[in-house]
Amino acid sequence: MEDKELRREIVDAIRGMSLDGQRVADAFAHSNGLNATDMRALVLIMEAEMRHEALTAGQLSARLGTSSGATTAVIDRLERIGHIHRNRSHADRRKVTLHFEPLAMQLAGAYFGPLGALTDEVMSRYTETELRTILGFMQAIRESYDRHIKDRQSDGAAPPDNDGAPDGLQPRSGRNG
Repeated sequence: MEDKELRREIVDAIRGMSLDGQRVADAFAHSNGLNATDMRALVLIMEAEMRHEALTAGQLSARLGTSSGATTAVIDRLERIGHIHRNRSHADRRKVTLHFEPLAMQLAGAYFGPLGALTDEVMSRYTETELRTILGFMQAIRESYDRHIKDRQSDGAAPPDNDGAPDGLQPRSGRNG
C-alpha cells in the first residue's frame, strides 16, 4: 500500500472511530434521558473526577464551549436526575466543584463495561511497544485537534454555543474524550 493511501485510510479510520464513539455515547445518552451537551458534560466531569481534579462550573463551560447560563442549565439537569452533585469548598464557600455520583458511575459501568471488554480483547492482540506507539499517535492527533480549534478561534471563529439547540442537533466538538 502506498504511503499516501495508507495515510488516507488512517484518517478515514479515525473519522469513523470518532463517529462510532459518538453513536455509542448518543445511544447511552438517549437511554438515560440526556441530550448531547448533557452527555459531554457528564463525561468531562467523570474524567476530571478520575484524575482527582476539582472541576468548576466555569471550567466546564470553557470545555463545553457553552455560555455560563447554558452550563448552569446543564449542571442543574444533571444534578436533578442524580448524575452529579455540587460541592462547596470549605476554604472558599464561593468555589463550587462538580462531582460524579455513584449512580452515574453504575449506569456508565453497566452500559460501557461490555465495550471495555471488547476493546481489551482488541488491545490484547498488540505488544506493549505497539500499544505505546498507538497511544503516542492518538495523543498527537488529539493535540492537533486542539491546535486546530485554537487556531480557528484566534481567527475569529467562535466555538459552537449549544444554547437552545434541540436534543441530538447540537454541533459536535472536534474531539471525543
